[in-house]
Amino acid sequence: MTDVAALKKTACAAIDAASASLFDVSAKMHAEVELAFEEVKAQAWQCAVLRQAGLAVEEGLGSLKTAFRATAASNRPGPRIAFLCEYDGLPVYGQSCGHNVVAAAGVGAAIGLKSVIGQLGGSAIALGTPGEEGGGGKNILQREGFFEGIDAMMLVYPGMDNIAHSRTVGATRVQVAYFGKAAHAAARPELGINALDALLQAFNGISALRQQLPSDVRVHWIITKGGTLPQVIPDHTTALITVRANNAATLKAVIPRIDACLTGAAEMTGARLERTWRDTPGRELLSNAALAKSFDGNLVALGRATRPRDELSGAWSGDTGNVSWFVPTIQPQMAMTARDVPPHSHEFHAASIGPAADACLLDSAKAMAMTAIDLAADPALLAAVRREFVAASGQP
Repeated sequence: MTDVAALKKTACAAIDAASASLFDVSAKMHAEVELAFEEVKAQAWQCAVLRQAGLAVEEGLGSLKTAFRATAASNRPGPRIAFLCEYDGLPVYGQSCGHNVVAAAGVGAAIGLKSVIGQLGGSAIALGTPGEEGGGGKNILQREGFFEGIDAMMLVYPGMDNIAHSRTVGATRVQVAYFGKAAHAAARPELGINALDALLQAFNGISALRQQLPSDVRVHWIITKGGTLPQVIPDHTTALITVRANNAATLKAVIPRIDACLTGAAEMTGARLERTWRDTPGRELLSNAALAKSFDGNLVALGRATRPRDELSGAWSGDTGNVSWFVPTIQPQMAMTARDVPPHSHEFHAASIGPAADACLLDSAKAMAMTAIDLAADPALLAAVRREFVAASGQP
């Protein structure tokens, strides 16, 4: 009979032994932030630690040069369990989603599971997924086949509290451009067609529409080009609009209504509209309850008080949502910040380094490795995870 408690103790000890390297990788990614699909250094730092720990590393997967896969395989049959690593940052706001912690925790979890994989069977995998911040790197890797054959996967996000059965919402975005006609704004404005007016009318229409949208829908935007000088009627403006909703059905229903605001603004002003909706809208996370229950128990064993599903989850989105409909997945939250520190802020970037961030990193790595041990050691749990996934996703 497998001594699960002893295996978990061994895995946690392996993570503790690697902690200096994990903290170093996290600190480097925090100090030298790389944007989506430009994460050359972050990839190299993670792969170096994984190689040193004895995993077989592949750098560059398919069309994504900054993706990676590190594998430790047993000679015995068993589940292939992946820990996902995200490591891109944001312009201006740096590691304000804590991807340095996410990545290092994924590396640590793979090292922990690798230390006992020979006794369990199966494989431990660290999968480097670049371009989460708007790039949809996981969607690309899924289309290119890199999630095939994986039995379960996990990643942990730093946040405000400990929630094993966390959620994300669906999202899509549209790139918008209006084309008008330039003219002198004082001397002959009547000869111009104002592309900025068109953009503002689109925003006004969407703002008015919000009252009639379902309460879970969020629409937010930025102007990426608003004109050149105030004395020139703008002939070209651009914007980026994101739309979110709790589920794919609501998101699909809302998109035509947003699009009508865009086309209506063009008709009102005489400007020409060009827009490109994202090919693959992001789906809500299909969090696996059976897997989350195991993770929750391991968090408690590590001394962390946990909250039930959705009690503190926010309405954020990510590309894990789409791939969670192809592979049983959890994306728990782990407490790192005070509750008044929102992601995508300068304050969250500052919180993503230091003792609290390091504690979050280690406990995330340990809880994932411990949950993977539960999954590999208990065929009934593995079957329950799969059964729930098939019923919820419709996958065979």
